[in-house]
Order: sequence, then C-alpha cells, then structure tokens
Amino acid sequence: MSPKDEKSGQELMMDALNELIATPNAKINRNIVAKRARLSHTLLRKKSYSDVEKRIIKAEKLRAIEMEDRSKDQRIKQLENMLVAANIKLKKLTERSQAPSSKTIKKIEGDLVAQLLEMYRYNDLLRARLAEKHGESIDKETGEVIHINRIKRR
Repeated sequence: MSPKDEKSGQELMMDALNELIATPNAKINRNIVAKRARLSHTLLRKKSYSDVEKRIIKAEKLRAIEMEDRSKDQRIKQLENMLVAANIKLKKLTERSQAPSSKTIKKIEGDLVAQLLEMYRYNDLLRARLAEKHGESIDKETGEVIHINRIKRR
C-alpha cells in the first residue's frame, strides 16, 4: 500500500466505531474501539482525537440506553409470560374448585342408592298388594305376570 492509501488513526478509529455501532449487541467504549482499530487507546487523549473521543462517549451512552431498553423489554416479555402462566393456573384451580369434591360425590351416590332401595321396597310392597288383591302370580326376578286370576273380587 502506498502512503496515500493508508488511513489516518482518526479514520481507523471512526471506522472501528461505526462497525461497533452497526453491531447491535457490541459493547462500546474507548478501549474496544482502539482494539478494533488496532491502535492504542492513549491516542484518544490527544487533542486531534477529541472529536473521535466525543463520538465514542456519545455512542457509549446511546448503547447503554439501548441495552437498558432491551433488558426492560426482555423483562416485560418475561413478566407477560409469567402472567399468562399464572392466569392458566388460576383458570385450572377455578375449574377444580367448582367441580364437586370426591366427598360430595360419595354423599350424592349414597343418597341415590338409598332412594333406589326405597323404590325397590315400594315396588315389592305394591307387587305383594297386587298379588293379594287380584290373586296374580308374579315372577319376583323379572317382574313378569305369570298367572292372572280372572275372577274379580269385591
């Protein structure tokens, strides 16, 4: 390369800074810019590099704000996900609390069995009365009328 093609230290620093700015997750500070430009960070103390140093400081502050905003956005997404999970859990718990408990179900089943037994007793009683009154023979297992006495009693 000829001396005319070579870039000055300021141009190298600005190019390195622009590369870092273009990279969204890159950290920006004086040392990193100088390393990227392959120069010493002590050059930034010179008066001729004051514009470069000001741009680096400004870019560093902007990047810090961007990173903070990004972390806040991530935190918001994390909290939204936690809220969705909590709402799902709340919905499941609400459904579970509205469903009858096993104790309640057993009580209801017991009541139904008691009613069924009472109905069987009434059925047996009515069958016995019918047999006394009309002299009919009824099969106890199937409830089928086997014999009907045609003579009416008064």
